[in-house]
Formats: sequence, C-alpha cells, structure tokens
Amino acid sequence: MKKRLISLLLAFSMMLTFLPAGAVSAFAEGTWGPYDCGENVTATLSSNNDGKETYTLTIKGNGPMANYDGSSNSSYAPWYEKIQNITRLIVEDGVTTLGDNILYYSYLDNNSDFHSFHPNLYEVELPEGLSYIGARAFCDSPMLNEVKIPSTVTKIKSSAFSGCTGLTKIELPPQLEEVGYSSFYGCSGLTEISIPSSVKTIRSGAFQNCFNLESVTLSEGIGEIGTEAFRSTNLKSLNIPKSVKKLGHDIVDGCYHLAYITIEAPSQLEETFEGNEGVFHPACKTNVYFEPRLERKLWHFNEYADFITTVDVTLVDGDTITPKKIDYGADITALDKDKPTKPGYNFTGWYTDADCKTRYPDAQLFTNIKGTKLYAGWKFDPDALVCHPLTVIGGTVTVKYDDSDVTNTLTVTPDEATGKKTYDVPDGAKVTVTLDKTAVPNGKVFDSWSTGEFSLPQDQNYKAENITFTMNSDVDIAAQYRDAATDHTPDTAVCHPLTVTGGIVTVKNGDKDVTDTLTVTTDEATGKKTYSVPDGATVTVTLDKTLIPEGMVFDIWSTGKFSLPLGQDYKAETITFPMSSGVDIAAQYRDATIEDDEPDIVGPIVIGTTVVVGGAVLGYQAYSLGAEFAGKLMALPYFPSNRSALAMMLWEDAGKPMPESELLYPDVGQEERDMDLQHAARWAMENELIPDLNDEGTAPEEMKFYPDNAVSKIDVLNAWQKAQELKQNA
Repeated sequence: MKKRLISLLLAFSMMLTFLPAGAVSAFAEGTWGPYDCGENVTATLSSNNDGKETYTLTIKGNGPMANYDGSSNSSYAPWYEKIQNITRLIVEDGVTTLGDNILYYSYLDNNSDFHSFHPNLYEVELPEGLSYIGARAFCDSPMLNEVKIPSTVTKIKSSAFSGCTGLTKIELPPQLEEVGYSSFYGCSGLTEISIPSSVKTIRSGAFQNCFNLESVTLSEGIGEIGTEAFRSTNLKSLNIPKSVKKLGHDIVDGCYHLAYITIEAPSQLEETFEGNEGVFHPACKTNVYFEPRLERKLWHFNEYADFITTVDVTLVDGDTITPKKIDYGADITALDKDKPTKPGYNFTGWYTDADCKTRYPDAQLFTNIKGTKLYAGWKFDPDALVCHPLTVIGGTVTVKYDDSDVTNTLTVTPDEATGKKTYDVPDGAKVTVTLDKTAVPNGKVFDSWSTGEFSLPQDQNYKAENITFTMNSDVDIAAQYRDAATDHTPDTAVCHPLTVTGGIVTVKNGDKDVTDTLTVTTDEATGKKTYSVPDGATVTVTLDKTLIPEGMVFDIWSTGKFSLPLGQDYKAETITFPMSSGVDIAAQYRDATIEDDEPDIVGPIVIGTTVVVGGAVLGYQAYSLGAEFAGKLMALPYFPSNRSALAMMLWEDAGKPMPESELLYPDVGQEERDMDLQHAARWAMENELIPDLNDEGTAPEEMKFYPDNAVSKIDVLNAWQKAQELKQNA
C-alpha cells in the first residue's frame, strides 16, 4: 500500500511538469515582444512583477510609430489583449509620434453599444522630440492624474485624453498648433486651461463635458473655435481673441454659470455658424460684448444671450461729470464731439488719472465692460485771454488762474538796465508779489511797496514783504528802501536770543511795538519759545496763566545767568528789562497747597532738613532767604531750567571730566558738536547727580537722558551740593 501511494505521487508530479505555466499560476510573468510598430520602432510588454497581472508597455526606436484603427482584430495593436492591465507607458527618446489607438480597448455592452475603458493606466512618460499624440491614445483612463506633454508636440489628435476623469491639470506645450476633436472631452477633473498663442485651431467638442472647467484662457493667434468646444462646462466668463476668424455653433451651450462673453476688438471674425442653435446658445442669461458691425454675424437664435454693443465711459472735467455710452471697440476719436472748452486753456486730451499724467492711448480701444473713467487735461494759454501788463521792480511774481499756478506760462519782458520785469497777466488772475531780498541794495532795508495809481486791497499792507491782489488793470509795483544805519527793525538790527518758558512776550523798540515782526522759534516738546530781539529793545514778560500745571501756582521767574534790573521782582507776574545780551527766562511753580511763606520750601520743592554751604548749615531758614539767595550762598552760577543745562553746568564746574562709559544717549545729538552734552550727561548720571528717569531693567544702550525735562530749583541745589561734595572728596 505504501509503495502504491508513492507511485501515485510520483506520477502526479511528472504530469505537472508537462502542463503550461498558466495552469499552475494565476498569471504569467515575463516579457513579450518586441513587436514591430513602425519602420524603426518596436514595442515590448513586460510584467510588473508586483504579484498582479499588470504590465508596462515600452516603445523605443527612431521615427514615427504605426497607427492602429481598432476596427477589427487584424488592425488591433499586438498587445491588445493586455491593454486593460497595462499600468505604465514608457516612450523612449527617438520616437517622433505616438500612434492612434495604441491603448484603445473597446467592448460591447448588453445593448450592443461600444465602450472603451482602461482602469489601470496611471503613468505615462513621453520624450522631447515627440511631434503629435495619436487619436484615443489615453482615452477613458480614470487613474491617469498627470501627463507632461513634451514641448515639441504640435498636435493632439481626436479623443486623445477624452474620459480621463482623474486628470486635474494639463499644460499645453508652446508649439502646439491644434487641439483635436473631443481631445479632452469629459475630463471632469480639469478646472482651468490655458491655450498657448501657437494654437491655430480648437476642434469641435475639444473640452465638452469638462463639467468643472471654470476658466479658459485663449491667447491671441487662435483662428478657429469649433462647434461645442466648451459645451457643458462651468465657465464663468470667456474672452474670444480678435484673431478668431471662425466660430462653430453652440460653443458654450449648457454653460449654466456663464456671466459674460467678450469678443476682442478689432475682431477678424469672418465666418459663423448659420442655424437655429446659434453661435453661443448659453444655458443662462449671458451678456455678449462685441463690435456693432458683428451683429449680423452673431444674431442667430440665442434665447439667453443678451447682445451688447456699447460700453460706459465717464468723462470728468473738474466738477463736471458726464456719463457716455460709446461703441464697443471704438477708439479715442469716438469722443471728439465731446471735447470740452475752457476760456484761457487748450484741451490736451483725455487722461486715465485725476492728475492728468497718463494720457489714454490713441490706439487703445474701448472694450472695458466695467466702464472707463477719463479726465480732461488742460494747458493754460494766456494768449487766449485779455491780459494786462504787470511791471515789477525788486520783487518776485507768482500768478494763479483758476487756482492753478500759471506763472511759467506768462510772457515776460525784462529790462536788464533797471531790473524791471513786465508780465502779461490774464484779467482776473491772482497775483502775489514777494520781496526779492537778493535785490535789496547794500546799506538799505525794505521799507514799503510803491504801486503808483493802483491801490492794494484793504487787507493788504504796503509794508509787508508779500502782497496779493487781483489783476484787472495795468499795475506798476516797485520796492522802496531806506538806510539800514538808522533802522531799528529786528531783521536789520543787532539781535539777541530771548528764550521764554511759561510767559508771554512783548517787545518795544523805542515807542514802537515790534513783537509781531520778531523771528520766533517754538520747541513743541517743551513749549519753550526763542525770540530774536533787537539790542536795546524793552522786553516785558507776562506770566501765561494758561500754562500753569494743574494743582500748581506761580512761584518765581528763573533767569539763569541774567539778573533783573533793580526794582523788578522775581516773584511778580510781569517783569520788564532792556535787551543787551542773551536771556533765558522760565516760570517756576509750586504746589498750590503750600503757602508762599512756609519755611520748609525753596521754590516748589521741600528742602531736606539741612543744606551745607561751606561750613555753615542752612536749616528751615533757607526758604525765607529765597531760592535765589540760597543759590548765591552756595556759589551757584545760575539756575538751569532743564536737565541738559544742569548737566553742562555741573560738568563744566567739575573741570569737564570724561565719563567711564562710552555709550551715547539716543535722545541727545550724535554730531561732534553734541559730544560735550553727551559727556556731561553721562558723567552726571554715573555720579548720581541727576535722577535716572529710565524704567528699571532698561538695557544700557537703550537708556535715555531726557535732556529737555524741566528741573526744579531744589533739584538744582541738591545736584550742586552733591557735585561740590564730589569735588571735595576727589
């Protein structure tokens, strides 16, 4: 029995060796071919060895590949039976065309209808040098997501990619000339496509039933768009280039979201479909913009198309706004009849900006369906107006007409011998004459304007350096001068700087109030004002009560190194003195709750229990002597008004020692002339003579000095005392 069983097993094993491989495995693995598929082109089919019945088709050689028509078994590609299991197609360099129907597989359904389907193709490699892609090359391949079409391809034949629903993006090559019939039919994964300028023809149904296709860019150069080219897509708009000469019917039929179509002007359209369906026949209300001359070519049965042959143009001329409708595709000459006129001006054209810098190009056509706004440009022409002669000596002239400066457009006649200039000024223009200080003779100063028979308006001052008037007659104006030696005006006299904080200034030169003629500089940060006051002038400084800080009252005037004349009270709200040198005056304040005669106050600040002056001790009696007297007892040179002045006084008194740190304060000047203040500030801070106002933790390089912050008299006295102690201990 045992021998019989062994004999049966041996016989069975021998039988298996005579069976074909397919009888003992799910499918065969290996390589088939090469198959001839062109004069010098072959194809090889190889198993992917992935445990499944899948294959790679490789095409190699030189020259064009053969075409297969797929109409009978004899005309099928040699690998036809394996087409549905081919996953990869590799075309090697040297092959110049991809044949028709190379992967076309068709079958009959129960209704005897033909279908094709390639469920497994997912990768395609095509070489540079390929000139066209054959008909139905990849049709009905839903797994194919991406194909890089070589730049050398000039033609994509019919249905090449139709039914490739997985294709989400395709870049058409720059040399492509024709997009074939239904070449991308039913590619529902596409959302946008750009047709290069090399394309001359888009065949019928090329992008039909691309249900998600929202954007199509058609480049200039396309000559023909075939029937139903974009039918049943999701287009929002469509621009047809002016190069298109032929349009088929129903090119956007079934486009339910198409808002508008524009046909670029000047259109070369020659031939359109003649029939009931119409050229566009959109499925929704769609505006179609085109030149009026094309209406007969396009006006077939189009139930939803709204044909529009005009565009909106808004003309703006100053405050006048005029809406217009002009023919779509018209040029700027369409506005010739709307040219505006304005007395004294020449119209220079229509501009795209309100400043009239960019003129609307003559060659640019009006096709902007959203409307165009244009602005009238003007050039002043004094010759077109009634003019009057304006003769001026010693002054410069500015002329405005309709609020525009037209000075440079005027005719001017100079007299070299006298310096006189005569201007032809339009009637009604506004003239401003300004003193020409370069023309003032040596030893002279300006006195007034001579105007002859002409009278200035009531609001104009003959002695002002600027006068303004309206031109309505002949005018002769000349600057008049007087001797500078006897002059007492601020511009010509020797002047001194007067710096005032917290006060109102009045300056008299003799009996004449010259306050309004002074040059004044204001420091916005501190409120400090600096006046240029003539030597010998009488100055009155009055307390400005509007500037007294809340909760404070006026205490005393700080005058620095300057001493008031005898009889003037530092505590009076008004002080008067003659100007003979630079003066720095500042109002000092104290807490309103502190009485003026309390013994523990110097100025606005409480003094400590003692102030040492030499070997003497100042107790509570210090305030009764007054802050100024306390300063004199301490040999204080003067009371500085701010931190920078205090630092400089202390540093100079100490002999200008160099600070330890080389860092510079960012809020103090960085120029060479500012280095003394930088050193003084840093030295005073290092020796704690002046309080540090920076927040705790501020980085050294970011620390500020706050040079313009005011200091009280007690701050000055305390700092001075510390500085003297520092000198004694050095």
